[in-house]
Amino acid sequence: MWTMKIVDLNLEGLEFKYVKLRSRRPVQERRLLSSLGEAGQQSPVVVVPAAEAGRYVVIDGYKRVQALKKLKADVVKAVIWDMRCDQALVTAYQMGHGAGWNVLEEGWLVAELVRGEGWSLSAAGRSLDRSEGWASRRLGLVESLPEAVLAGVQEGRIGAYAATKYLLPLARAKAQDCEALAEKIGAARISSRQVGLLYRHYVAGSREVAKRIVEDPVRFLKALEVAGQEAEAVVGPIEGRCLKNLELVGGVALGLARSLPQAAGYDMPGASRQRLRTAWRRVQERLGLLEKTAAAVFGAEAEREAAVNVEVKNKEACVDAQ
Repeated sequence: MWTMKIVDLNLEGLEFKYVKLRSRRPVQERRLLSSLGEAGQQSPVVVVPAAEAGRYVVIDGYKRVQALKKLKADVVKAVIWDMRCDQALVTAYQMGHGAGWNVLEEGWLVAELVRGEGWSLSAAGRSLDRSEGWASRRLGLVESLPEAVLAGVQEGRIGAYAATKYLLPLARAKAQDCEALAEKIGAARISSRQVGLLYRHYVAGSREVAKRIVEDPVRFLKALEVAGQEAEAVVGPIEGRCLKNLELVGGVALGLARSLPQAAGYDMPGASRQRLRTAWRRVQERLGLLEKTAAAVFGAEAEREAAVNVEVKNKEACVDAQ
């Protein structure tokens, strides 16, 4: 049975052995710094005794500690857990049910338990309330990504989503391009949405397009933006109205999809449901007319786009499979 107590500890006596298990989040860190500056430390960090007497290893609360250092604080409120470091890491994860951990942070945690502490994959998965397969997949993520990508995520310059969704399949297909692109993405702080855009053009484009993306992703994104603006500039008044109305119809349809289940639920009065059903039938007729008109206008073009989309998906599948 382990015990714990809350004490004030000298910041200079803390060790940051596991800081690389968590990635930086600049926006969150700025909010935390502001909060600590205004209200002081409200929740303690978690530490365990280090090998050297009087020193402690931080298990949870690195961002609070770093913020307190920036505020020139001398002490930190801490909960001391009297247990081994690996047990403390697992306990901290369990207590939060994994909340706040992205997939790569979970991969680093599994790697620390398996590679650093000698745990089996099954033991690591079980201790984290997961399966052995889950632990294996998380470990595979961090072992498959290039160091440039992992460093970018740890430093908060690349999002974990972008790293696993887009850069991981690229790394498996062409690691050299992935590393070069990751360095430039991190330096320019390109968003996850933009990374996805780059990835799709890399997969669907020619070798020349892929080369341009890797050499200068920022310039490529700017070229795409300019091309989009030029396309908008040549739209006439009738086309402009159609575009706005189509966007309006799409937005209204999305809002209705979210609110209709509640508005027309089975617990609603029958008269209310009937009014909504009658209105829906009228909408169906008008949407049917619009669909027929669009099919006549865009029929051949839609077939060509569908063929291109199939080709793009096939290329993406090939990249993911490599």
